[in-house]
Amino acid sequence: MSEALGELENGLKLLEIESGGRRIDRLRRFVAELELWNPKYGLLADTGDLVSRHVLDSLAALKHIEELEPGNLADIGSGAGFPGIPLAIWLEDVDFALIERSGKRAGFLRTVTLILGLKNVNIVEIPVERFSRREGFDVLTLRGFSKIGSGLLSILGGLLRPDGTIVAYKGRESSVRRELRALEGYAARCESRRLEIPGLNEQRHLVMIRL
Repeated sequence: MSEALGELENGLKLLEIESGGRRIDRLRRFVAELELWNPKYGLLADTGDLVSRHVLDSLAALKHIEELEPGNLADIGSGAGFPGIPLAIWLEDVDFALIERSGKRAGFLRTVTLILGLKNVNIVEIPVERFSRREGFDVLTLRGFSKIGSGLLSILGGLLRPDGTIVAYKGRESSVRRELRALEGYAARCESRRLEIPGLNEQRHLVMIRL
């Protein structure tokens, strides 16, 4: 755990993210709970590179999301809590909804949210296709989705406010370009931004979509 804590602190410095107060303690506890629950619940395929591949990857988009000044955010298919939990630790004034269809994963999210004392987080155990809300969200985050097609955009559009933004975590530039070409005619604006993840030698991009 001391090695993971050092990797966390160093990664946050490289990302130029302020880690004062209780934030780093909450993030450390989140990592510890994931390592504790994962052998039984299979939340992640491998926790060997948990900090770089999941935690720092999630937080690499923090400043881009802050630029949008959201009042609320929904994390679609939150799974083990990425990127929702790390983002919620930093964006304490933003109301988060973590939408997860799996009862097992939703149970973990409820428990870890209580342990961390994240009062700005609500867990919604439901498939996103069945989720509805009268007032839309300012931001929707997606991580781990292989492809964003017109069908998914149609579903997400029903959850967004008119001026809302979809923020999708993606990988290689070539794949991002193909995906953006396929979205032409379905989105009003698509923008790709390169992310640099400390300790992760892989291409990562953030795709920001306005419908």
